Amino acid sequence: MSLDESTVRLLLPKFRDATEKFYSGQMSPKEFKGISGLYGSYAQRGGEAGMVRLRLSGGRIDMPKLRFIVDAIESYRPSMVHITTCQSLQLHNLPGEDIPEIMYKALDAGIFTFQTGGDNPRNVTATPLSGVIEAPFDVQPYAACAEEYLRNYVYGKKMPRKLKVGFSNTPENGTDSTARDLGFVATGNGKFDVYSGGGLGPNPRLGLLVYRDADPKDLYRFLTAMVDMFIECGNFENRAKARVRYMRDTLGDDGYISKFNEHLRKAKADASIPDTVPGIFETIKMSDGSIPSSPRARKQKQEGLYYVSYHPLGGDPAPEKFGEIYEAVKEMEGVEIRLSPAETLYVVNLTGSEADRVAEVLNDGAKTLFEASVSCVGATICQQGLRDSHGLLLRLIDMERRNGFADGVLPLLRISGCTSSCSAHQLGTIGLRGTSLKGEPAFVVNVNGSHILGRERIGEDVGVLKESDAEAFFETLGKAVEASGKKYRDWYNDDPSQLLKVCGRFLN
Repeated sequence: MSLDESTVRLLLPKFRDATEKFYSGQMSPKEFKGISGLYGSYAQRGGEAGMVRLRLSGGRIDMPKLRFIVDAIESYRPSMVHITTCQSLQLHNLPGEDIPEIMYKALDAGIFTFQTGGDNPRNVTATPLSGVIEAPFDVQPYAACAEEYLRNYVYGKKMPRKLKVGFSNTPENGTDSTARDLGFVATGNGKFDVYSGGGLGPNPRLGLLVYRDADPKDLYRFLTAMVDMFIECGNFENRAKARVRYMRDTLGDDGYISKFNEHLRKAKADASIPDTVPGIFETIKMSDGSIPSSPRARKQKQEGLYYVSYHPLGGDPAPEKFGEIYEAVKEMEGVEIRLSPAETLYVVNLTGSEADRVAEVLNDGAKTLFEASVSCVGATICQQGLRDSHGLLLRLIDMERRNGFADGVLPLLRISGCTSSCSAHQLGTIGLRGTSLKGEPAFVVNVNGSHILGRERIGEDVGVLKESDAEAFFETLGKAVEASGKKYRDWYNDDPSQLLKVCGRFLN
């Protein structure tokens, strides 16, 4: 069944009705969640306000979409805007009655909120700077194709849980495509290596290489195989075991690969599935010969063009920042916004002089690697959250600034408020996951994870840190690294045991 804008408009009255009932106290939180997730909205902790999630394939925001985001912020005044690790954007602290209106208006800008929650495919991720930096080939057009195909193919079907799909074409593998339910990694010969069966929530796993050198024209067939296999073999009885990676427990790794390829052969034999023909996102813009003076401007592969990066602390730009960006770029040809899974915002396709103007607008972001740490929204907002991950990050950044640590003395952190792993803490240099310790707020400490292609690694849990000791833990670590005259990564690699020697007394 097709799921286009007109179809979604016909479905939205059901959500509006549920919203009115929930926020007036006539519907239980559990019943509302069962409805609202499908539409891309969840009630926040306390139930007095809600959020809406915007689907932005590959994190791409063109000018019409940016104009909508600015208008929505100015009209509905969300007090918090969050860049997610799935490259989408969430508007928070909204009155219930405003949320359906935002959804209707988003459709006018080509933005779907439908299917961004619940048991549906989530925002398809892709290397944010794909097409802007050197890479085997641009994966952004394929992410856009996958987004549309999944939206239509899954509509009307019941899956056990959500499905995450990602595309990567750089060694950094920032989308963690090798640890997704289904991931596509571009190779130098114009093909995809395909991974499946990964995931980073409870019992995290890296994906299995299920197919090497896949022809990109078969993308829809791989997506079909994944959905059909999930529906056939997924666990509909136990939601805790209903993610794709748990199918490996019953099938075994070899059996999983065999079953996936069985469904792939069926999909390839299905004449109704078309070849994938991606659009072209080519940047056609001439350089004006200007050279930027801002150190935050970086060269693109297009001669004379640049991009500027901006990491708002905790992934939460001030809501008015989007209006400032729009006013700065609205007359600039070919400019786009790209959101990254590391909660960083990029403005791309700038001349040198344009890059300087944009960098001036975006001068309040992270100044160090540690300040660029990744956090989920945390327990003050999220009903699932156990700990205030976002609040902890801000306190740790204040600690770093008080100590004046040089950039790199402390590493980039990934902080999740619970086991859902919304920050991908298991793949972080240091990751924290919210928990309790004898009734006290605490975080499990995970070290030495990696998402680098070919060196992917689930980190090791080394102990539990009381939240009250977190600042002392990282201050002690920073002083030890500083005294060595090295940056954290080199300090750790020289002798991994010294982390526990220096900070082990804080761990339980």
